Amino acid sequence: MALIEDRTTILRSDIIRETNTSMEAVEFIKESMENDIPKLQEAIKAETLEREETNTMLLNKTNEEMRKLREKIEGQKKAREETEEAMLEMLKDMVGRIKGEIEAERNDRKAVEETLLGLLEETCTKLTTMTNQV
Repeated sequence: MALIEDRTTILRSDIIRETNTSMEAVEFIKESMENDIPKLQEAIKAETLEREETNTMLLNKTNEEMRKLREKIEGQKKAREETEEAMLEMLKDMVGRIKGEIEAERNDRKAVEETLLGLLEETCTKLTTMTNQV
């Protein structure tokens, strides 16, 4: 009987020791959770804020780059339009000048034709007069 009582006492002390160990482990886990969960929540909040700030910064940078790009496009468009207008003016001036030269050439040619025609008529008249005298 003493053997059974000794074993029972040993088993009871093992059970008490295991229970105490389990209780200590549970207490350790509880303390860890009470300390670590708020830290993890703060870390998550900090990461969320950092990510939102990064997204805002990227959005602002993208908007700024788009604004610069629009300005460049507008500048190039304006420069192209000004160049086109200048070229059109040059072409109009050139066409006007060429038309003026053509008109002057036409007037000169008409004057030469009239002079030649006058000389031809004069020559014909002289020939006719000479033929009549002979």
